Amino acid sequence: MIRLETNEIVSIAKKQIASIFKMEPLELRFVNDFQGEKSLLNDDKLHLTNRHYWAKVMDCVFEDQVRPVLMCEVLYFLRNEYLESDIDLEFSFDFSEGSIIEANAVAEVNFNDKPDLGKNEIAELIDFALALQDRQWFEELTEKYKELSA
Repeated sequence: MIRLETNEIVSIAKKQIASIFKMEPLELRFVNDFQGEKSLLNDDKLHLTNRHYWAKVMDCVFEDQVRPVLMCEVLYFLRNEYLESDIDLEFSFDFSEGSIIEANAVAEVNFNDKPDLGKNEIAELIDFALALQDRQWFEELTEKYKELSA
């Protein structure tokens, strides 16, 4: 699992936007005008997750225009960066009185790194582990092979 923080997410979004739109964004700034999302406020805090794919979370500032960036687009940018992954994305906004409205973003990127292998494939890997003289890997593979043979 990889955990991405706000700066990394913004950096990836900028890179992906430049690649997709063929224009370099001058700035990505978080929004604070959540009109339709007011019902989601909890103790002056707003938390958006993957299921809030429709929410506008940033503005992308180009030289001659400003375009909205939706939650689903940020997910798309991250998936382009981390192919074959499951991503849990969360944006948090603090609207409490006296605080500067600040946004934080966190993404957890999970990879399916436990492929389903058959007995023949595991047997080949056992041979490979023996050739490499990797005892730990050999033992792990042998255990997996025994589980599949039972």
